[in-house]
Amino acid sequence: MDTAQARDEATAGPNGQANREASLRDQLRQQKREIEELAGQLVETQDLLLAMYDLSQATRNHLGLGETLRHLANEATRLVCVEGAILCVGPTIVHHPTALIDDLSLFNHLEIVEQRGTDLILNTPQATLPTGITNLCFLPINLQGRLKATLVLINHEGNFTAPDLKLGRAIAEQAGAHIDHALLYQETLDQTRLQAEMDVARRVQLQLLPQARPDVPTLDIYADSRPALQVGGDFYDFVSEPERPLLLLLGDVAGKGVSAAMIMGLVRTATRSAARFMSDPTPARVLSRTNNDLYDDLTLLDSFITAFIAQYVPEQALMHYANAGHAPVIYRPPNGRAQLVESDGIPLGVLPMTLSEDYTLDFTAGALLVVTTDGFSEARDPKGIMFGYERLLELVDEFADQPAQVIAYGLYNAIDSFTAGQPQEDDQTLIIIKGLGKGGAS
Repeated sequence: MDTAQARDEATAGPNGQANREASLRDQLRQQKREIEELAGQLVETQDLLLAMYDLSQATRNHLGLGETLRHLANEATRLVCVEGAILCVGPTIVHHPTALIDDLSLFNHLEIVEQRGTDLILNTPQATLPTGITNLCFLPINLQGRLKATLVLINHEGNFTAPDLKLGRAIAEQAGAHIDHALLYQETLDQTRLQAEMDVARRVQLQLLPQARPDVPTLDIYADSRPALQVGGDFYDFVSEPERPLLLLLGDVAGKGVSAAMIMGLVRTATRSAARFMSDPTPARVLSRTNNDLYDDLTLLDSFITAFIAQYVPEQALMHYANAGHAPVIYRPPNGRAQLVESDGIPLGVLPMTLSEDYTLDFTAGALLVVTTDGFSEARDPKGIMFGYERLLELVDEFADQPAQVIAYGLYNAIDSFTAGQPQEDDQTLIIIKGLGKGGAS
């Protein structure tokens, strides 16, 4: 033993030994506290994980929003050991097991939570609470969409403590994921239902369009429609009755979608009724009768219709027509140039009466009538430039010698090339009528 070590031991004596033992005991006590705290944290974490597992298992088979909210409120009540819970998602409010707080108090506190953007804990006696309520805990829930959500815990035995709040926040976070999933499911379900309804509406609309073109020996007729949406407001029709001239109609209802398609059905019924039962159904009279029948409905729906009606008289090789605000209509006389047929009337539904009159076109062999909706003339290229009337006139002259169906295909192809893949903004509907000689030659 060297001199320094001997001196230290001599100096320490019994007191030095006691100090070392006390220090060791303090270290052991500290380690014991740390181990107990770690064990407590592990138990708390395990309890939290078990609670989240229970919550996940309880709600995994519930897809609808209402059902999901009811089960989340039930599990929150059970896991946090409170008398009841409320889940608020937008306008939807679910109480479990029953409404323990009146709506006015609930809405007032929800407004405070929305303004604060954080938890709101109300324990008695510090807070004034509604009758029968001893404490409240409002926990905001983060959702991906624009809806706001809140979990409300009611009447915990004793005041809400830090572990209660930690568990409640974990439940709120987990509930947010389940609510997002339920909302997505509901949105998908609504879209599927809407798609199914649109499919039905589309099939009905297609059935309302003529299923076959009229067979007139001295005319070459083709008609088609391409709606911008699944259902549209453009329509065409042919009314061919024994001992009566062929009547053809093309119209454009203001707007698109299901509402426009419904109005289209009304117009079809009204024009067919007028054409079949009027004693002398000239185009102008049919338009006037249709306007009288539909004016109140169109006014109520805040809508109107542009319409072109023509009537072919084969014995005279004439085409009578009336135009209620519709464009573009193009007429190309035999051996002539394509020209626009102007409208002299206003659309149906604008006034209680129509101003359209009857006019007549020569429709001998080689005459061509092209009636389209503005989905052709107002189609735009990637720079926003409209196709316009002049291009339509040039196309009609270019394809004038072709059969009606080829002319129609040429117009559609020209529009597709011009728009260069731009989304179709409006319905595109047309009727092509070409005069043939008595032997069927144009």
